[in-house]
Amino acid sequence: MQDATIKIAHRLLGPLTGRRILDLGCAGGKASVEFARGGATVLAVDSSAEAVEATRALAERGDVRFEVHHADLAELAFLRADSIDAAYSDAAFAEVPNLARVFRQVHRVLRPGSPLVMLMPHPFSALSALSSDSTPSFDDVVRPTILSFTEVFTELVRAGFRIDTLLEPELPATDGRDLGCVVLRARKEGV
Repeated sequence: MQDATIKIAHRLLGPLTGRRILDLGCAGGKASVEFARGGATVLAVDSSAEAVEATRALAERGDVRFEVHHADLAELAFLRADSIDAAYSDAAFAEVPNLARVFRQVHRVLRPGSPLVMLMPHPFSALSALSSDSTPSFDDVVRPTILSFTEVFTELVRAGFRIDTLLEPELPATDGRDLGCVVLRARKEGV
């Protein structure tokens, strides 16, 4: 995650101090560490044992403490209902087998009105990978890694979320390619 996306996430999550933040698909833990430094009580979750270990190591190096769980993103039974103040995910949902179940679980653990902030690769960002002769086809590059807006929006609404923000920030590329993303905030409605 780039620093620019961390700033966007901070803004959309709101004040962090004293809040319980769920980092879904914590990867290497950069966002979790930043949220903890900002005063949040962080619960980081990833389905990859390697990512969990990397997150723990980064937290130790950064001298911050938070919970890190090795779990499927669709299996959040270790969290009580209505116990989380905000949830965050940076491109972690593209490879989950059951997006609807993940969103239902996140809805269950969030307090009413609380946000889920998601960063997703922009659907057009993968097109830049197709510009050279040695790259695979559109179907090989884009379809497995990019969630459709239709799927995301439909499953969020079905799970009981209301989408209130959609941003397409221009982020600086690190390797000369377009690394565009979409940032979405949805709020838990109902109980």
